[in-house]
Amino acid sequence: MPTSRDDARRAAWSAYWATGGIHSCVGSLDERYSGAIGAFWQRVFEALPDAPVRALDLATGNGAIPRMLWLQRQGQGVEIDAVDLAELRPTWHDPTQHAGIRFHPGVDMETSLPFEAEAFDLVCSQFGFEYARREPALAEALRVLRPDGRLALVMHHAGSVLVQVAKAELGNQALLAAPEGLLACAEAALPWIAMARRGEDPGRVPAALAARNQYNAAAQALDRAIAASPAPDLLLQARDQIGRLLAGTGADAAPALAALRQYRQALEAARLRTAELVAHALDEAQLDALVDMLRQARPSARIDCQPLVQAEGLLAWGLWLRPD
Repeated sequence: MPTSRDDARRAAWSAYWATGGIHSCVGSLDERYSGAIGAFWQRVFEALPDAPVRALDLATGNGAIPRMLWLQRQGQGVEIDAVDLAELRPTWHDPTQHAGIRFHPGVDMETSLPFEAEAFDLVCSQFGFEYARREPALAEALRVLRPDGRLALVMHHAGSVLVQVAKAELGNQALLAAPEGLLACAEAALPWIAMARRGEDPGRVPAALAARNQYNAAAQALDRAIAASPAPDLLLQARDQIGRLLAGTGADAAPALAALRQYRQALEAARLRTAELVAHALDEAQLDALVDMLRQARPSARIDCQPLVQAEGLLAWGLWLRPD
């Protein structure tokens, strides 16, 4: 039965995919996957049989992998089902042009995939499978995979540059949302700014002076954090957005306060997604346990597993099960 945490996860990821992002690491990976991750998927796709192929993408997001496979096959000889717990917004997907791609939102990969046994030649996932409870998710994936089928997973690596960036972003999110952080100080300052816009003078009101001083202190702390952070993008965005919000405040503070609340909610959703990334990234022992489960389930299959690395550093684990 879904829990409140499941509902929060679904809402956070649904809101994210509604922005139109093609994958979950915007700013870290290009949409065409020209590096190590793209090369991994190209190898997987090129090894598929020439005959018509049916593929299943787990935790698809907005369908980066279905899109890549469809383009690689030029839309010929491939049927793709793509599932995700979240609601999806794949803006690139046109049912009239991509009739062989079917999206299934609201599907939990751990429990009961809505497909018959041994239905797929390929079951795959990118930055999604590791978020599930691995044992039941793997059992379901193998249930719907044909005995001579292929399983391909790109999963977050606990030592990757993506996880390092995510950890830095968690600290940045905490700084912004702290009681003495920029958001709280902006909220306290907004009514006094609106008062000034109405032609009244808040300069002699002690509370207004305190709010201004606290906001200035928070802004200075933010500048120091930007200079020190290895991943300052979120802080730079927050500084610009809050600055525009304050500058655009009119005689009524209510619209600006409402916009600030929306920004705070978006920041909390981002924090949940970032914390999940860090928590579910696999270390070597966890990966070995997953490989052991695969070997027990498919003893005759060949299993290749290696870190995916490019100039920027270590990106992910790439795991590929295929007929020997």
